[in-house]
Amino acid sequence: MAIHAITLLTLSLLCYATALHLEFYPGTQPYHQTGSRYDNTAWLVSVQDPPERYLTYGPFTEQWNTTVPSRVDFYLGVDNNVGDPSDLLTVDVNDPGTDRVLTSRNISRLDFGYASVQPQVFSLYFSSTPGHSLEFRVYYRCCSKIVHYKTVVDELDGGALAAIFAGQGGLELVSSSTFPTPHADPSSSSMWNVGTYVKPLDGKWYIFYREGFYAPTPEFCNGIVPLTRIAVRNSTDFGKSWSEPAVIASPGNLSADNCAVLDGAPFFDNETDSWHYLAQCIGTNKRWDLCHYSRSGRDPMSSPFLPNPANPVVQGGQLWSKICSGREKHCTSTMYDEGTPEIVEKINGWFYVTFHGWDGPNNKAARGIARTRDFVNYDVAGYDLPDDAIFSSLDCNGWNITWSPQSLCVGGGEGSMAKSGDYFYHLIEAPDITLNCDTTLGEQNWVLGLLRSPRLSARSGEWEQIRFNPAFKPAKKYGCGIQYHRIFRDENDFFFSMFVIDFEVGKLTMKVWKVVSGQTYFPVLVSYP
Repeated sequence: MAIHAITLLTLSLLCYATALHLEFYPGTQPYHQTGSRYDNTAWLVSVQDPPERYLTYGPFTEQWNTTVPSRVDFYLGVDNNVGDPSDLLTVDVNDPGTDRVLTSRNISRLDFGYASVQPQVFSLYFSSTPGHSLEFRVYYRCCSKIVHYKTVVDELDGGALAAIFAGQGGLELVSSSTFPTPHADPSSSSMWNVGTYVKPLDGKWYIFYREGFYAPTPEFCNGIVPLTRIAVRNSTDFGKSWSEPAVIASPGNLSADNCAVLDGAPFFDNETDSWHYLAQCIGTNKRWDLCHYSRSGRDPMSSPFLPNPANPVVQGGQLWSKICSGREKHCTSTMYDEGTPEIVEKINGWFYVTFHGWDGPNNKAARGIARTRDFVNYDVAGYDLPDDAIFSSLDCNGWNITWSPQSLCVGGGEGSMAKSGDYFYHLIEAPDITLNCDTTLGEQNWVLGLLRSPRLSARSGEWEQIRFNPAFKPAKKYGCGIQYHRIFRDENDFFFSMFVIDFEVGKLTMKVWKVVSGQTYFPVLVSYP
């Protein structure tokens, strides 16, 4: 139902070069059905106010004259973010002239990461018709104190990675590295020590990676994996040289982690000045789980991280069983193995974590996403979550590659995301035949694709792809010929990294490329050395 304007609204419409920007403050305008003014420019509704009304609507602007995909940010706060999970609000973008809702989402109490009416941003993405009136509405359902601080509308910006996504950016090789275990047999450890993640902070690159063969593997781990821990080094020259390692997480005493901790991802939380590391772990239970480790302070090398008392924080299949439950999902109901986790971003107090899944009997792989406030309790459905896989065989079967006719693309494995402008760019591996490595030359395709979306809630099939995926493929056709790839940001620069392996000679190297001006022709052929 359209709500018609009765008075004029004072708003700010700014133009930066070709990009439009609009912002308005609900406390300075008359478009409300419930609540009262709060702190001069905001609008408040409480449990004493009538429910099932529009907290704010309007501004009926006809000045959003662009066909560029756009984003509206609602700055909202709630008094209580625990307990009842029912929906408190619905936000939408409405075209009142045609009485058509362009997009909408519900917001529950649990979607707020912070309480005490602290402002948090909830975004919607839309495209509109120039000359049409638009309003950005917040509908109050009931049961809480809520403040609407402001609404901001912008055109979507692809950021620095937009050029390379269009094939118009270049790649410059800046370093190559290997990480043998100190004082260990390099013929074993150098091929095992991958699983890397580069995190720039305070003028240094910290590289987190798995370190095996540092001690004899206990008999109870034989047939599972070598004894493996997580180490970190730092570099001040873009990975051309690295410091000696420091160990941050080691196998523990649980049946879930007494053999290995590996293939995880770090995250530095500026809000709490602390590090988190989420890793795959395995032990005598012979099941891949997720374990969490953390420490305070900015230097991750100063002391080991502390294991979470709740480890394993995710048991194999725990999240996939929820994500894949229901109809019209892009993953199988028997998917398991929440592996190669990545902590993508902290938004509104929530950590968003991606991970791969594997269903061996059905030969299907996918990548999913969940959120957590404490790395112990996880949601798979909520605001900015798809409640579905974010990548599956649907996304890669049509790539410009000759997949095995018996399997086509089985889906996605490890993935890495970086935020550039308003988009999340996703670099993800996709094999045929199996998610396990077939290292026989010429048998298995194992390639990397590049996709993007402004929404982490985008489901499989909804992510925009480069024109001719895959983006990277090994010069020699090996399963796992390129692996443990990352896309990461250092200040205003972006980098791609990956391990390149030649199984014929039994050697590997981690290569790092910087995104520069120029032109890239996909797929990029990556060779060792």
